[in-house]
Amino acid sequence: MAWTRSALSSSEGLEIVRAYTKAPGRAPDSDKPYTIRRGGTVLDVAALVHRDIERSLRFARVWGAATFDGQQVGPDHPLVDGDVVELHVK
Repeated sequence: MAWTRSALSSSEGLEIVRAYTKAPGRAPDSDKPYTIRRGGTVLDVAALVHRDIERSLRFARVWGAATFDGQQVGPDHPLVDGDVVELHVK
């Protein structure tokens, strides 16, 4: 497969997904995405944020192309590129 400039400038051709986080009631942190492998889940992002959040994750709300805005999802929900994740712990 030949790499083109457009493939290198986006994650389309790569096997990575950029997921953004947000705190409840605040705007998403769009400057620093967490990168996970394609097929990665909400739990994978929680692990990158903090180990304690990964252990106590109850659910998340996700904004993105594959869900309704603010849809409540479980830890095993797969993320797609550009999703915004709001993590909720016990």
